[in-house]
Amino acid sequence: MKKCFFKILIFVLGFSLTLCGPALAKKTYKIKLGHTGAPTHHYQEICLQFAKVVAQKTNGGVEISVFPANQLGKQLESVEGCMYGTQDMVLASDTVLSNWVPDMGILNLPFLFNDMWEVRKVLDGPVGDKLAKQLEPLGAVVIGWWENGMRHITNSKRPIKTPEDLKGLKIRVPEGEVFVDTFKTLNAGPTVISFGELYSALQLGTVDGQENPPAHILTQKFYEVQKYVSRTGHIHLSSPLVMSKALLDSMPEEYQKAILDTAREMGPIHTKMVEDMEKQQWIDVAKNGMEVLDVDKKPFQDAVKPVIEKYKKKLNAQIIDEIIETLKK
Repeated sequence: MKKCFFKILIFVLGFSLTLCGPALAKKTYKIKLGHTGAPTHHYQEICLQFAKVVAQKTNGGVEISVFPANQLGKQLESVEGCMYGTQDMVLASDTVLSNWVPDMGILNLPFLFNDMWEVRKVLDGPVGDKLAKQLEPLGAVVIGWWENGMRHITNSKRPIKTPEDLKGLKIRVPEGEVFVDTFKTLNAGPTVISFGELYSALQLGTVDGQENPPAHILTQKFYEVQKYVSRTGHIHLSSPLVMSKALLDSMPEEYQKAILDTAREMGPIHTKMVEDMEKQQWIDVAKNGMEVLDVDKKPFQDAVKPVIEKYKKKLNAQIIDEIIETLKK
């Protein structure tokens, strides 16, 4: 009788484990992804695409919810949150990361890149990997290099056609020494203001101008408080997708692979998306009343040469040289 009882007990336990096993294996990871762009910005579109593909690859095992317009906090706070494990994921900027990894500032050197595809060539190779690895000891991981675009100068005072036209203008710049030094060298007054406070700063006259790709000019409605835009393409700003290392490491290997592979795959997709969008965006910028100016870039390039020389001594000259050699190929 006892033998029969134990057989039944073993059978019941085994059957229960069989039922519970798949349920345990199908634990769902709910991830919050924040970014600074407006809901109409291309950040939102690429983030939603990323979330959809990850969900497909993990059969719903990873659910990513997207929060635009700094709803989860400003970039600096969000990156710190990823480091401390209090935030899951943020689409940040290389200049924000340069606060912890100074070599990230190399990517913001003026006129280092001619276009977004040159940036793609560099960041999808060894240089991108070297820069990304420098963040890992701090508790966060760069899982993908996404796109922001080439930056252009807007202002409310006068057309900017030469570096001399910038003299005396207060220009908002993001956090990052390279930005500040670049505009100081151009005789402007660089002022660091967070992106979320930028519209108000322009409206109140705290600053005369700012510099950003056309997507931000439109989605943030800077055209309401700015009159002129000069297509300088002076600096490129990348958008690294940053994730909490603790969270990533806690996930099953197949989920980690799905997230990492998809984040990398989205890089060139995002660059193409931005490239295609900008063709219409420049038309829309003009339609909204801004005077769009094409400039001769050479005087600007010549003017900022001291900045490049300074950072060759200050940052990793080997990485700078590697970027230059990569672009020659």
